[in-house]
Amino acid sequence: MSEFSLCPNPQCTNPQNDLTTIDCQNCGENLLLEGRYRLIELLGQGGFGRTFKAIDQEHPQQKCCAIKQFLPQQVQAKEKAIELFEQEAKRLQSLGNHNQIPTLYGYFQAGDRQYLVQEFIDGKNLAQELKEMGKFTAADITHLLKELLPVLRMIHRHQVIHRDIKPENIIRRTPTNAVEKSTLVLVDFGASKHATETTLGKTGTVIGSAAFIAPEQVRGKATFASDLYSLGVTCIHLLTAIAPFDLLDTGDNKWVWQDFVDKKFDPKLTGILNKLLEPATNRRYQRADDVLEDLHAPAKRKKSPVKKAIAASLLLGLSVVGCNALLEPIRQKLNPSVVLQNPNQPDTQPVYGGLYATIDGEEQNLTLKNTDVDAKVSGNIAEVEVVQTFANPYDKPLEAIYKFPLPDDAAVDDMEIKIGDETIRGVIKRAEEAEAIYEEAKDDGKTAALLEQERDNIFTQSLANILPGEEIEVTIRYSNSLKFEGEDYEFIFPMVVAPRYGDGNIQASSIGGLAQQKNVPQSRSGQDINVNLEIDAGVPIQNLTSPTHEIKTQALSGSTAISLANNDEIPNKDLIVRYQVTGKETQSTMLAQADQRGGHFATYLIPAVEYQTEEVVPKDVVFLMDTSGSQRGAAIAQSKALMQHFIQGLNPQDTFTIIDFSSVTKKLSEQPLANTEENRKKALNYVSEINAGGGTELMNGINEVVNFPETEDGRLRTIVLLTDGLIGDDRTIVGMIENQLKPGNRIFTFGVGHSTNHFLINRLAEVGRGESEIIPEQDDPQEVVAEFFEEIENPVLTNVEVSWVGGGDRPEIYPEHMPDLYDNQPLVIHGRKGDRQNGQLKITGTMAGGKPYEKVFDVNFDQVQGNGAIAQLWGRAKIKEYMNDMYWMETTEGVNTVTETALDYRLVSDYTSFVAVSDEVRVNPDAQTFTEEVPLETPEGLELETTASPNIAGDVAAESAVTQPITYQAPIPTSAPIAKNVAPSQSSQSNSQDVPEPSHIIGNLIVLITLGFFFWKRRQAKKLEQTQEAKG
Repeated sequence: MSEFSLCPNPQCTNPQNDLTTIDCQNCGENLLLEGRYRLIELLGQGGFGRTFKAIDQEHPQQKCCAIKQFLPQQVQAKEKAIELFEQEAKRLQSLGNHNQIPTLYGYFQAGDRQYLVQEFIDGKNLAQELKEMGKFTAADITHLLKELLPVLRMIHRHQVIHRDIKPENIIRRTPTNAVEKSTLVLVDFGASKHATETTLGKTGTVIGSAAFIAPEQVRGKATFASDLYSLGVTCIHLLTAIAPFDLLDTGDNKWVWQDFVDKKFDPKLTGILNKLLEPATNRRYQRADDVLEDLHAPAKRKKSPVKKAIAASLLLGLSVVGCNALLEPIRQKLNPSVVLQNPNQPDTQPVYGGLYATIDGEEQNLTLKNTDVDAKVSGNIAEVEVVQTFANPYDKPLEAIYKFPLPDDAAVDDMEIKIGDETIRGVIKRAEEAEAIYEEAKDDGKTAALLEQERDNIFTQSLANILPGEEIEVTIRYSNSLKFEGEDYEFIFPMVVAPRYGDGNIQASSIGGLAQQKNVPQSRSGQDINVNLEIDAGVPIQNLTSPTHEIKTQALSGSTAISLANNDEIPNKDLIVRYQVTGKETQSTMLAQADQRGGHFATYLIPAVEYQTEEVVPKDVVFLMDTSGSQRGAAIAQSKALMQHFIQGLNPQDTFTIIDFSSVTKKLSEQPLANTEENRKKALNYVSEINAGGGTELMNGINEVVNFPETEDGRLRTIVLLTDGLIGDDRTIVGMIENQLKPGNRIFTFGVGHSTNHFLINRLAEVGRGESEIIPEQDDPQEVVAEFFEEIENPVLTNVEVSWVGGGDRPEIYPEHMPDLYDNQPLVIHGRKGDRQNGQLKITGTMAGGKPYEKVFDVNFDQVQGNGAIAQLWGRAKIKEYMNDMYWMETTEGVNTVTETALDYRLVSDYTSFVAVSDEVRVNPDAQTFTEEVPLETPEGLELETTASPNIAGDVAAESAVTQPITYQAPIPTSAPIAKNVAPSQSSQSNSQDVPEPSHIIGNLIVLITLGFFFWKRRQAKKLEQTQEAKG
């Protein structure tokens, strides 16, 4: 540590002081900033200030910190210095904690100087390493890229452009112990810039080190690709130890760095560096992910035999399987279950009945009397109106609270309540403000409604002060894009909220409300829900079906009407309607709309391109199977049927393994298995012995996935997840995959079960750069698997990029990073152009075999007939983009952006809610009232007691403000048919708790004991042999 305390006054002529001095002995300035920070070493200085190493007097035992003092050398630069100070503070704060970015401790102003306090990175920067150790090797550069590109990916996803990447701003952190590895840290975010689509094309201030910045950055137009360019210049400087200006032939405007490296230099790395160094931005890498993909792209096939590891895995696996087989009778007695051989023909009949409230021995209707759904599909967009009718059958004023599902991509943009002849339209407010307005209205005796988003696909409707005997209608409107699966468009309307499994680490408030349900009958009266759907696809439709419900159809003039066929009884499951359209013109659609908020457009593109099946990339396939209690019965049978076809459908050069998870996680093998006949047979036997039971600890399986190493060159790791997704911490898992999934990994999700969490299944596939599919029980497993392999083996379009041709600012487009497209997978783009200037949207990509692809859409905000839903869907897409980043770590900037977008577009979100209040006081504020939480329908086939964990499962809630609370029951009518041939675990509630699989525990113990005995015997024999040799 330094022996001096430095004066913070930049005009001080003799800044060195003793460490114990309080005031500078030369100029008299206080040496303790904020009364705690003492500057001990000058680390560097530039045009806008200086950086010091400092100690915190309040925490002297902690590590040193770094303090940046922002002070321009010229008076006219003062405003710029303040701007950079605030900029860097906000950037570091928005990025959160990351081990490759300095942690922000705080910032403050003292006098006319600003200070930023952050983590001190102990180590040498790459410029120092180059000077001391000489040129970097190709392996060094490859390692550098693999370490820094994920950091750039993260900051770019937070809309931050660093703008000053150079060797001096990359520090190799010195390990603090023998175990810790050195890591590269990206520092100095003072030049960083927040990027929006409207700023990416604008000219601004030139900031950055001249030798390393991109050509467009010289003109003040920095983009994410500018950081990649600077990274490329950094790499060639480290490779050659030559100044960047001397590596550029200005006459030909060409980099000549290859003249200074070995002729046998890695050709793949050469190509990557040259693409990073492209002067033209449209020919340069646009995303860090793209560079990482090329780093792991096929080169020369490498074969590294691992016979010993495979033999050991086989020995252990066979031993466990053998023990499992011997102990199977024990397992069946302790954990009985039913395995259905045909998931399409379950051996149980649905239990008929309805929901009832029993008060003083008399059955009464529950509060939610009826739900009417009217949906209109125009092209690819569905606009849906949901009318909920609430009734108060009691003799006291009532508050009803009802949780209900909507599609996870729904843009909920309107809510109103109807009391008699009066209609009150809701207003969108910040969530805390809306709740306060609702509570105040309730206390004042006014009728009020509050619509909140509990999760992306679960909403809560609260309705206060319903008068005795009164009915009140609540109308909710939303829009969403139809999903395109295979050759089918899918309209999905969720009808049930299944309970979620959660552990003690999950806050009860976040998921407890989702489990307020009993094992009520698993079908419902068709009289309490009406669904009417009209499809106007713009062209004739065909093959209209529903795999979940009986429907009836009616041809109208230019459209088709669909409704539920059986009004007496319908199953408690999500409604899915599928149809196909005729004509090639449906392969691409451009929809546009303009209003005072700007011009909005939506693009739907299914590239009609050919692919080459002989170019299939070998895969390392990991199957993740949900074997929790919610999978019992037909669901686990369906998963097993799918797995049989998955295993049989692998290519000869593929490898595979199986991880099944419930309360514990089990594996087929520790290492991937070669696709041999013996290993397939082993896998099929493993799957056949799986039974469902326990909690849905998906996090355990996901932890296995994110800890997988990066894939070998020339291989693609495909993770196939089969689950219902009924967990409480779904957002945490999405955030983990978004931030920690390594390059070369793809996640494909299949929703299997009696009810599925569409949010988790869809979002995991999106952030995992794969595809998702919800599989009703009636779908043929063989066809599902065949379509899956056909799609993943034939990516029809990669390196997809979107650009704007025309005047004005570049549109703000979501998603920001375009996915690779597989066979029959659409590209969906939502854009906003604030200036409403017309132009063209150009989509480019690479087809199989390296052929270029280009599609251009005319975007005309003047002549195209507008659809108001287009703007709402853009707002929802922007919110979704930011929320994906914040599932792992919430940021102030992200919260503010989501909130402002939701308010501007009247959208319900995590941070905004609808509230509506009557003008008149309708209830005596002093009168007794009570609250009823409407029980949720149990999904067909789902056994509730096996699904929710004890800390969140609950009975039907009936919170009452009166002295004797009213209790509610949900009896099955005596006239209801009883299910036949049902195992005890399916037909009745059980008081027994799920137990761990004893055969697995005992089998593993036997294997360990056997192996231990084997090695002990060998050791003893070796000792005896050594003793005999010594005697001899």
